[in-house]
Amino acid sequence: MNKILTFDCYGTLLDTSNLYAYIQKIGDKKGGFGKKAVEIFHNYEDRLMYGEDFRSYDELLYEVLSYCDMEMNTNVYVASYDEILDIHRFFHPFSDVMDALKECKKQGYRLILMSNCTKEMLEWHQKSLDYLFDDAICAEDCHCYKPSLNFFSLTEDKFHLSDANHCHIAKGYWWDIVPAAKMGWKRIWVNRDHLSCGRTQEMSYYMIASMNELVDCLSQIL
Repeated sequence: MNKILTFDCYGTLLDTSNLYAYIQKIGDKKGGFGKKAVEIFHNYEDRLMYGEDFRSYDELLYEVLSYCDMEMNTNVYVASYDEILDIHRFFHPFSDVMDALKECKKQGYRLILMSNCTKEMLEWHQKSLDYLFDDAICAEDCHCYKPSLNFFSLTEDKFHLSDANHCHIAKGYWWDIVPAAKMGWKRIWVNRDHLSCGRTQEMSYYMIASMNELVDCLSQIL
């Protein structure tokens, strides 16, 4: 039986901090409101992802930036749309990621990437991850964003996931661990923020502090 690992992308495998650093830099340069702009960006990204009908992430990003301009009384964020979108092309893996993925491949696991992005952006991320993933699925494919259970159900159906052959690995607790628990998936929480524990509602999950612990953890699960 082919054993399958599904992975969250942002924050689990790829470091997105350069995006928020750039948004802050623009705000600081314009009027010293960089941190506030990052907060506004997060707020509107969530509102548009989860409070309105689905739109592709590139379109959603433009709308988020327009709200940043409105809230900060500027015109600098929409004007920087191309540069901000292009930053996604250069998200790099965390230092603990590539060796862990290569070892998983060596041990015969099939790797599937799940990401709240567009198909084009998924190609960028596959390149950043040295094309180690056997397949991928994104928000544009599912017409929804994680943590929608529809995203997870479509993934399960497409890749024929079962309790016997599959485990999901993610850093995002609300985005991934909660819906994975609702789906009855085996799950590993990459606790990069070093929280003491998750909630009892999502028990039982496995918890690792970094991807360096992944292979040993998997040996207990699959």
